[in-house]
Amino acid sequence: MSDKAPIKPSLELILVCTAFAAGSVDLIAFAKLGGVLVSAMTGNLAFLGYYISRFSFAAALGSAIALIGYVVGTAAGVLISRNLSQHPALRLLLTVQALLLAATLAIWPSITHHRGTLGLEATIMLASMAMGMQSIVGKRVNLSNIPTIVFTSTLTNIIIGLTETLVSGKFAMPRDTKRQVASFLMYWVGATVTGYAVFFALPFFMAIPLAAVLLALLSEFLYRG
Repeated sequence: MSDKAPIKPSLELILVCTAFAAGSVDLIAFAKLGGVLVSAMTGNLAFLGYYISRFSFAAALGSAIALIGYVVGTAAGVLISRNLSQHPALRLLLTVQALLLAATLAIWPSITHHRGTLGLEATIMLASMAMGMQSIVGKRVNLSNIPTIVFTSTLTNIIIGLTETLVSGKFAMPRDTKRQVASFLMYWVGATVTGYAVFFALPFFMAIPLAAVLLALLSEFLYRG
């Protein structure tokens, strides 16, 4: 995409808000849902292998459920948005994602926080479905090759962009690289902010990723085009 191509402001905000939400949800899942990841499936798959090799089958079940939930959420995102243009699709996807995160928030106070319990596994399923839905949000935003989840490829693209800039003798960072840096950092900020909230046992920490997605959704509803 050309640096001069006009971009709707809502798309930029969706990128940073959903990246923040992914970092926040992964932190919660790792710290409070039995050491799983719900957006970074490469890491979660590695955890699954680790737990199985350690005969920790309750933990392995959580990782397996996260993987299944992500697949279901991604497939559902494809199906519900396949016949819609970009902005209607984003509104629908973000709405469903917000509802899934709201459901995790609603059931959170009543679940037993032990591996292998129904409430905990249901929370993992809902959160991973929300992140699967978000993976399609990133596809429909379609800016600068940023997926809004799984940021290893984004870091690779940042390094490529910065290296090419330095080699060419330029001092202005390309727009694509700026977006990639912003999304990469927002994932970290989401994890860090939520990490503090979890550490200090603040009662609202489960609402943090939902708030980020709702902000992205609000930007889409305010968009007039």
